[in-house]
Amino acid sequence: MSGHVFVVSEWLPKTGQEKEFWECCKELMNQTLNTEKGCIRAHVTRQISHPGSPGKTKFIIVLLQEYESVDAFTAHCESQYVENFFKNRMEHLVEDWRCRLFDESEDYPFTS
Repeated sequence: MSGHVFVVSEWLPKTGQEKEFWECCKELMNQTLNTEKGCIRAHVTRQISHPGSPGKTKFIIVLLQEYESVDAFTAHCESQYVENFFKNRMEHLVEDWRCRLFDESEDYPFTS
């Protein structure tokens, strides 16, 4: 077990704000990778269609991140550029979002 934390955050940009939000996410993930020692991976992805994966969600952009620990993710959340995004850009660009954390722990039972 790595002790790593995997983050899946799903985003629905406001209508007409998709491109601007995509660019904003790319910038955020680049800053994350370049400045945060505890970040291992940070990707901006978009939902695509495929016959082998018929499910669809309203969240069309997904950020996939991997951190060395929960503390490293907490540091990310408390970084100035993330706080600035939530303070200054969130209301303008985002209709809805959610964020979930996962680990590779084999501790049972599963907890929520």
